[in-house]
Amino acid sequence: MDKKTSLCLFYIALLVLPAPILAEVKAEKERDRRQAIALPLASLAGTSVAAPVFAALLAIYGAYTLAKYGIRVLSDKDSHPCGRGYCRKTCQKHERIDWGLTTGCGNYYCCV
Repeated sequence: MDKKTSLCLFYIALLVLPAPILAEVKAEKERDRRQAIALPLASLAGTSVAAPVFAALLAIYGAYTLAKYGIRVLSDKDSHPCGRGYCRKTCQKHERIDWGLTTGCGNYYCCV
């Protein structure tokens, strides 16, 4: 093997060998970034969100992650709990609106 060939092989080895190390570092940074983003998502676990918010979460996290955390979209038939009552579009006759808890219901009222 002449000098030129050995130098070419040496430089190719220098270019190829760090690739797995760099890929591992990049994967670790990506994992850390995803874990940092997932923390705010955990605070929404089991809640119902407005349709535009749900669409944005679906684009960012995907359907599997939203289903895993139990996040769903609000609908007209939605009646999820809010404090001592339920979020509804209109309250039933025997219920009254609790204005203090209504902020967690989006466009709905918290009926107690």
